[in-house]
Amino acid sequence: MELKKFAVLALAALMIVTFAACSNNAEVQSEPESSSESSQPEESSDAQASKTPEEFAEEIGYMTLEEITAAGYYPDWMQPHTYIVYDENCVPEIIAGGELTIEDAMNMEEFPMMDFCQFDDEMKIEPNTKAEYDLHGFIQNIYHLWPDGSYNLDYPPENLQSNG
Repeated sequence: MELKKFAVLALAALMIVTFAACSNNAEVQSEPESSSESSQPEESSDAQASKTPEEFAEEIGYMTLEEITAAGYYPDWMQPHTYIVYDENCVPEIIAGGELTIEDAMNMEEFPMMDFCQFDDEMKIEPNTKAEYDLHGFIQNIYHLWPDGSYNLDYPPENLQSNG
């Protein structure tokens, strides 16, 4: 019985020493040793605020909804809770929310780190679809028009049969 108590206490002491060593090591690694080794700090929001909207738009590659639609793609960013319906000719109609303006984008810290539009096959506009944007304004889902007039994540049954 004494041996079990000793083993448990020794294991607990070993765990405490290990955790203490790891936390000290993490603190040492997180602090740069000299200013020459530290990386360039990211641009602060004050520096972004000093830019004109035109400079900011050029830096992030801002495109209007018209420009993105003309290129044939869904925009990755819109105002939060936006819904855009695309008709059979892929013409967009905003039914809720709206287009993200340069001023809106300048106030969003995460926006410069994300693409404004992904130019890949998955993001090409399909006729009779509805794009939904989440509470941050990022594209969340693309729905397809079904024969009954509802929008669903799956393709309509006739497309499922012909594709599959």
